[in-house]
Amino acid sequence: MFGLALRRKAVETGTAASTPAKRGDDRAREAEASAEVLARIVRISDEVAAATAALDAIAFRGLAEAHADARRAALHAEEEARREARRIRVAQLRAERLDEDTWRTKLERALEAAARGEKEFLLIRFPSELCEDGGRMINAPDPGWPETLRGPAADVYARWRDELRPRGFGLAARILEFPGGFPGDAGLTLTW
Repeated sequence: MFGLALRRKAVETGTAASTPAKRGDDRAREAEASAEVLARIVRISDEVAAATAALDAIAFRGLAEAHADARRAALHAEEEARREARRIRVAQLRAERLDEDTWRTKLERALEAAARGEKEFLLIRFPSELCEDGGRMINAPDPGWPETLRGPAADVYARWRDELRPRGFGLAARILEFPGGFPGDAGLTLTW
């Protein structure tokens, strides 16, 4: 009786005839989807296994060496770009001249440094390549170093020699840095 009541209820709702068929279709679709997922998992597993089988310590060393080679090439290209930028800057500086306003500004800053209790002021910092000898005479120090100066550095030296030395100021030339063991930037420092 209870079974009749359920069937009657199913017939009334219109699901009795379609339920077994619908369930079968749903199960078939689920089985297909499961089979596709399983096939995909098997394919991925096979690919990973093939890739893993091809890799050994030699392959790992090759990858590490390839990375090191790429890094060296990038560093070399970066260094070459820096050198080229420095060559361009040196060429520009050779053509520049120290104007009156810039000179006056440098002297004002030197005065401010003295007011702070300092005993010297860096008047100009420039690439050592601006010197005809690459800064070697400044580094030595050789008394003929002023003759090697070019561009604004030569102008600063001339202004110091003509205007400031007679008033008791000193001028020190130094190589300020040594990148890679070679003279980098040089500087002319006003002393009092």
